[in-house]
Amino acid sequence: MKAGLKPPSYPPADRVAITGLGAVCSLGNSVPEIIQGFLSGNSGAGEITGFDAGGFGCPAAQVKNLPAFKTDVPPQLAITMGKHLSLLMASVDEALRGASIDPGTFSPGDRGFFAGMGMVDYHVEDLLPAVLKSLNRDGDIDYDKFFLQGYREIYPLWPLGMLNNVAFCQASIHFGLHGENGVFCPHGDAGVRAVFEAACVLKEGRAKMALAGGVSEEISPLGLARARIKGLIGPPSETSAPAPFLGEAGAMLVLEPFSTAVERGASILGQIAGFGFTCEKSEDGRFASRQAISSAIRAALSDAGLTPGGIDLVMLGSFDKNELEAVHEVFDADVSPPVIVATAGAVGETYAAGPVLNAAMALAIPGDAELPPNFLLPARSTGSAGFKIGRVLVNGISCEGGCGSMILEGANAG
Repeated sequence: MKAGLKPPSYPPADRVAITGLGAVCSLGNSVPEIIQGFLSGNSGAGEITGFDAGGFGCPAAQVKNLPAFKTDVPPQLAITMGKHLSLLMASVDEALRGASIDPGTFSPGDRGFFAGMGMVDYHVEDLLPAVLKSLNRDGDIDYDKFFLQGYREIYPLWPLGMLNNVAFCQASIHFGLHGENGVFCPHGDAGVRAVFEAACVLKEGRAKMALAGGVSEEISPLGLARARIKGLIGPPSETSAPAPFLGEAGAMLVLEPFSTAVERGASILGQIAGFGFTCEKSEDGRFASRQAISSAIRAALSDAGLTPGGIDLVMLGSFDKNELEAVHEVFDADVSPPVIVATAGAVGETYAAGPVLNAAMALAIPGDAELPPNFLLPARSTGSAGFKIGRVLVNGISCEGGCGSMILEGANAG
C-alpha cells in the first residue's frame, strides 16, 4: 500500500495573532469606511433594489458599488456566483494588504484558508432561455421539448455556480491560498467555526498563516423567503434592537503565529483568546436556546481563562431576544458589566459574515471612540466614550440552534 503525502509541519503556535482585517458591507467597502459609518450611527438598511420585493414588506442592507477584480473566472460563471464571489474577493484582498502579505511573503502551500459561507441562489434569467425554448403553442412548458433541446440553453456550469465552495476555490486560486482549507455553512456559528479551525491549524503547525472569515448570502427572492419561513425577518423582536432585516457582507481576518508576526515586523491588531461551541434549539424551534447561547459564552470564557469581568465589549450576533437574555445571564452579576453592541441594527443579519465582521469592527474601533447610542444595548442616552476595548466577546448564532462564541484580545488588552 502506497503511503499518502505527509502534511507540512511548522513550529506550533502558542499564541495566534491577528495581523490583517478586511470587510465589506452596506456601510462601506473597507474596514475604515465601515467604522466611519458605524460610529456616525448610520444604518445600511434601505429599500431592496435589483428585483421586486414589495411582497416581503421589509428593507435590506445591500452592498453597492463593489470593487471589480480581474480574474480568470469565466464571465458567465462569475455572473452565476453573483455577489458571493465579489464579497469574498474584496474582503480577502483588503485583509492581505492590511497584513502586508504579498505573493512572496509565504508560499501558497503555507497559506490556510477557512470561511463560513451562505447559500448561492439561482437567478430566473439563468433558466429563462431554456424555458422559452421549451414552450408549446399554448405558451405552456413542454417537458419533452425541454429534455430534448431546451435544457441545452442552460449554462453547463450553472449547477456548480450555486455551490458556495466554488467561489471559495476561485478566491483560493486567485490569491494563492493552497494550504489547509475548509468551508462551513451557512449561519453565524459557521463564521466562528472558520476562525477556530484556522487558529487550530496554526497551533498544530500545519500552516504559517491563515485567512479566516465569512460571507453572507446575496439578497434574493429565495433568500428572503427562507428568512421569512425561519422567522429571521418579519415583525419587530421583543428586544430593544431594531426590527430584523437581512444584510450582505464579507469579512476576513489574517491569523499568524505570534512569533512569526513579530519576526516579520507585522502590526499585531489583536490575539485569539478562546472559543466555545454548543447546539440546542429553543422550545419553539425558531432559534438557538438561551441555555445554549450562555453555555457557548461560558465555554469561551473558560477556554480563555477569564471570568465575565474580564470582558470589556460584547458584540451581539443576532436580533433574537434569547441572545440578549443569555448575555445578561452571564454578565449582569458582574460589578462592571461590559458594553453591549448590536451591530445587526446597522448591517442586518449577515449570516456567516456577521461574527467576523463584528470582530474586525471591534479591533478597528479607535480607543477614544464614542459608540453610537442607537446600537448600544440596553439603550443609553449617550454613547460610551473612551472606554477600553481590551477583550471582546463575539457571538455567532444560527436559527438552527448552533452557537459559537469567540474571545479576542485587542492591542490594548490589560
